[in-house]
Amino acid sequence: MSGHRTAREDALDPNRRIGSVCAVFPSRLHINLGDGAARSRTLLYGAPLGTGQVGEFVLIDCDQHIVLGRVNTVRLLERERLAINPSLGEQTAVDPIGEIDLLATLNRVTGKLVPGVENHPRLGSLVYAPAPRFISQLVAHHQEGDAPRVALDLGAASGIPDARVKVTPERMFGRHCAILGATGGGKSFTIAKLVEETSKAKGKAILIDATGEFYTLGSHAEHVSLGQPLHGESEVHLPFSALEEQDLYGLFQPSGKVQGPKLREAIYSLRIAHILNSTTDPSLKAIRDELVSARMLRDGLIVKENGPRAPFESAMSALRHQIEAPNAEFDITLLATQVSNECCYATGRPAGYFGGHEDSGDAWCSPLVARINAVRSGAELRVFFDLTGDSLLDRIDRFLDGSASTLRISLASVPYGFNAREIVANALGRRLLSLARQGRFKTKPLIVFLDEAHNFLNRYIGTDDAMVKLDAFDQIAKEGRKHWLTIALATQRPRDLPEGVLSQMGTMVVHRLINHRDREVVERASGDIDRASVAFLPTLAPGQAAMIGVDFPFPLTVSIDRPATPPDSAGPDYQTHWL
Repeated sequence: MSGHRTAREDALDPNRRIGSVCAVFPSRLHINLGDGAARSRTLLYGAPLGTGQVGEFVLIDCDQHIVLGRVNTVRLLERERLAINPSLGEQTAVDPIGEIDLLATLNRVTGKLVPGVENHPRLGSLVYAPAPRFISQLVAHHQEGDAPRVALDLGAASGIPDARVKVTPERMFGRHCAILGATGGGKSFTIAKLVEETSKAKGKAILIDATGEFYTLGSHAEHVSLGQPLHGESEVHLPFSALEEQDLYGLFQPSGKVQGPKLREAIYSLRIAHILNSTTDPSLKAIRDELVSARMLRDGLIVKENGPRAPFESAMSALRHQIEAPNAEFDITLLATQVSNECCYATGRPAGYFGGHEDSGDAWCSPLVARINAVRSGAELRVFFDLTGDSLLDRIDRFLDGSASTLRISLASVPYGFNAREIVANALGRRLLSLARQGRFKTKPLIVFLDEAHNFLNRYIGTDDAMVKLDAFDQIAKEGRKHWLTIALATQRPRDLPEGVLSQMGTMVVHRLINHRDREVVERASGDIDRASVAFLPTLAPGQAAMIGVDFPFPLTVSIDRPATPPDSAGPDYQTHWL
């Protein structure tokens, strides 16, 4: 903390005075700036000296406190506006007026920095430019305590190249993190930089790479691909057992009042057959023998047509808890045939038996049967039904137990059809949340980076009665933190994220946002953002980002360092390949 105290003591260096307060409002004030604000910047102690330009931070002397502000407007009085025109003669001195947004208050005795204004400056209070490292020291140590052992070196405060911004993982990821910005704003570079810094700190992170652009991370991560590898990754598959009944509804999309119930009955029947064919329990073996003797249990199928109801109902009663489990196993290859087997009348003759084949039900279910066969046999969904490579779930378990810092899961080969991408991502999120609830991350916290998050959150699949919400990451945002599982969402469309999820993000790294609706969403989600920061968002240069959050005492604009291994985000090269 010695460096922090030195920064506090030297904060109001008389040589850095740039003006004085001439008007005070509840959340802003006006200051008289020196003539330097209208001229070129000068140097002090070998470093640039702030003169009160738009976007610069300033310090206002307020007795026991120092108020931190940011310049959002600089103007001249009407009578002086022509004085800065170039001329051959002597230049006339001018007195610009600066408008300052008040951000935070620093106690000069304790060194504690808190958002807001505890004591407002008075008329005539002196205004100073901060020393180069002052801002970064405030971000790193705005509360009392020793310097952190682990900090992520992200870049430099914009306009102050010597002011490095180092943020602790607790502040960056502890309350979840959102990385927002329009295309080309530097969002992917920020993800790569955060992954690199996590790797340096020997943390644990899983990167769900929606487009495959992060293959450039190289040795910073282990690389696996769901489906055909595109950049030398190890191919893995997602075991069918990872899917729940709602995922099957999303894949097979049953419609109407008939297909949905028949699909559920078929799944239950196949689960019963799977359990009975592998059981060693004497009571279940007796039920199995009854079904076999009645020719209702055949080749892994349940054939109800004209069969006795009693043994089947006994099996349903004995196994109800197991077959209603979300991911209970069954033979997916028999699903289409079992749906057809469910198309029989509920009662027949004699009493106590199922009825004969129901032609109308079979006709209603024939489109569902065709979809099931098409989904199963199509190359698009090989990630579910082709067992090529390791199980992704096993690979995740080995990663969590191993020494590697980052596991990158590429979804580039997962098709957009059949809601496959959404279902895969949701199944991954659900698996990680299940591990978190078991206390798996209490020894080492896990960060999940989700790129293109707008494609995976606030999503509904299916239609009508079969519509289901894919909400695994919504649940992680709500409860993952207490299990030491946090997420870092990245998107160029903040307006498409659920407002409830965005409000759970304790830290937001906001790159350039042009769309006014996106800026409004960010402003609503963060109670600490000042209006000047919102105004600056459309003008941020590529690589610049505003860091906003409950653990940050004031919004800070940072020039994110270029990562050592930038992602492959390049578009088409027309100059090379045209003509």
